[in-house]
Amino acid sequence: MINYFQIIIASIMSTIIIVGLLMLFLGSVFFTLSATDLLIVLFIILLVNTIFIWSYNKIIFKHGVSKNLISKQDQELIALKAAEKYRREFFGNVSHELKTPIFNIQGYVETLADGALYDDNVNKKYLKRTSKSVDRLIYIIKDLESIAQLESEELHLELTEWNLKNLISEIIEQFEIKAKKKKIQLLHDERSTDFLVYADKGKMGQVLSNLISNSLKYGKHGGYIKVRCHQSKEQCLVSVKDNGIGIAEKNINRLFERFYRVDKSRSRDQGGTGLGLAIVKHIIEAHNQSINVKSKIQKGTEFVFSINCYNCK
Repeated sequence: MINYFQIIIASIMSTIIIVGLLMLFLGSVFFTLSATDLLIVLFIILLVNTIFIWSYNKIIFKHGVSKNLISKQDQELIALKAAEKYRREFFGNVSHELKTPIFNIQGYVETLADGALYDDNVNKKYLKRTSKSVDRLIYIIKDLESIAQLESEELHLELTEWNLKNLISEIIEQFEIKAKKKKIQLLHDERSTDFLVYADKGKMGQVLSNLISNSLKYGKHGGYIKVRCHQSKEQCLVSVKDNGIGIAEKNINRLFERFYRVDKSRSRDQGGTGLGLAIVKHIIEAHNQSINVKSKIQKGTEFVFSINCYNCK
């Protein structure tokens, strides 16, 4: 069984080592960071270490279960290779996501400290850019926390009965301003969603929010996003459909991978972390439900996920 106390201790120790290496190699640059920036950097390193070490232990434990099928030596070799591959990919992706906003913040702060702070034509612009980069860091950290919780298999679902139509309407309202800017219509077939479901309302709200946000990012100017449902006797299929730029068939199977993006440059420009769809899949599967994707280039994309009905006819 995974020892979580040991994971925390290992994470703290590795964080201390990494900080020491940063101080050694970056030298004076490291000490120019403010107390707030240092705390952010320390928190990020600690979070990434904890996620990686936990994941590593999970992989070792998972492969250890199959000891009756292969030798112990082979088990260890397979587990080590899997863990090493995961470590490389995970740290590569996380560092790639974090370095841009961190370097941006450093650049803006240094420019302001060098005298731009007293230039009214420059200071507000750079402070706004700094704030935007800080927001991006917060989004990334929140998504990393969410994916860590979901992958820990210790997610606690608060299953209750609630009206699906009301939740969808609330989520759509949150995106109205953003949709108007892109001239994208948010359509909700309320008659098809007006019934009770049995699920974690907060988590399902996160699913709907991520799917609608994703459709807005890749929607066409003047296009639409439509949310509707199809009921059966035991469950409901929720559809989030758009007529946006679509996804190539070769990319569909990888959509739910952590940090995977079809168009990396466009996603980062619009604030995507590459974790949204991975979070969606984890939440759906935690409810013992499924999600599927249909898409065609320049025709649009449709995500369909199932949810338990409470009073389906």
